Amino acid sequence: MLRSIALPALLGLATACTFDGTGLGASGSGSTGGDPTGESTSAESTTTTIGTSSEGSATTTATSDGTTSTGVDPSATTMATAATTASTLTTEDLTTSGPTTDATTSDATTDATTDATTTTTTTTDATTDATTSTTSTTSTTDATTTTTTDGTTGDPNTLVDEGLVVRYYLDEAKSGFGPTHALDAAPNPLDLPISYESEGGMNPAYAGGNNHHGLQWPAAGLDGRATIPVAGTKVQKSLQGKTAATIEVVVDLVDVTTNGSRIVHVGGGSESGFLTLRTNDKEKAQTYWQGESLAGVWDFDWDAANRAVVHLVYDSDQDDPVDRVRFYVDGVERADSMDMQTAPSKSQQIAMPDMSNGKVVHFTLGNRGEDVDRSFKGTLHYAALYSVALSPADIVHNVDVLTASDDSP
Repeated sequence: MLRSIALPALLGLATACTFDGTGLGASGSGSTGGDPTGESTSAESTTTTIGTSSEGSATTTATSDGTTSTGVDPSATTMATAATTASTLTTEDLTTSGPTTDATTSDATTDATTDATTTTTTTTDATTDATTSTTSTTSTTDATTTTTTDGTTGDPNTLVDEGLVVRYYLDEAKSGFGPTHALDAAPNPLDLPISYESEGGMNPAYAGGNNHHGLQWPAAGLDGRATIPVAGTKVQKSLQGKTAATIEVVVDLVDVTTNGSRIVHVGGGSESGFLTLRTNDKEKAQTYWQGESLAGVWDFDWDAANRAVVHLVYDSDQDDPVDRVRFYVDGVERADSMDMQTAPSKSQQIAMPDMSNGKVVHFTLGNRGEDVDRSFKGTLHYAALYSVALSPADIVHNVDVLTASDDSP
């Protein structure tokens, strides 16, 4: 019984199909003959949908009469690329005049981390007179870039790092005298040994709170300090011979010594400084460079300001001598009071020797390196050096960050 049913069915199938030497084609009205690719086709249009995701891809070809097969109809093809952005690309009239050889088709791929969509590219061997369709690639990322109101870009909670040489958050302890070094948060860290001194009361001591820790001196003219000889350090290598630099500090200064309290100091013994922010009057700020050159004086009441974010910018490439040394308090530039100082000459370079007046030149926070007794009364919360002149926009950006917190992120 089974044989009697199967045999007529097979004979009918053989009658309905022909073989033209290039592939199996459906005979009868509406037949288009063999497809050069060797795949079955229909007179009806064929739609190919390519769906992609981060987990893989799938290709399905569905004809209008309900049958399915794989492959691409060279007469009419629509490729829909579905990625995380649900973008769609349609390619039509991909034709060849001869047999297709060395054809390569790459499905669209999606990088799960970037929402990138790469559409299908189809190429054929140049000798077949094939039309090559190359589709475009688009990419978007999930990364967020913030443009702040001051014109800078980046994370509004991250300090500018351009030209950064050293950065000290001075938050190694909440209080007391335990830490042996002030730790540098910049690349290739230069940690500063802390010298605690007992005369006049143990100094300096860690103090502060609420994201504003620092080193505190109980009186002006004491000896405690964080210091290191400058020779061979990245401070010397980064700043020696440069025409620009920036000193950045957060400080709460209450009183000073008339001999000149140092806030940030590069110098040896008796000289005033090679790159120094200092003051001998709590209503003024001063800077020295080249050993004994007073480069700027500004009216500023340190005590009344309480905790302040201060920037001292050197840029001897500026045409106007007044612009070659600039002083900012909480992001606002202060006018130079023009007290007998000598501005750097055009493109004059920073000097940072190993020795000066028979003394070893040190990089020091809160004092001089060797002869000491030049502390201020108050708290140094943060200090950094840059080998560039920070722009006004960068200064405002850093002020915003440091006002909120001068401790480690």
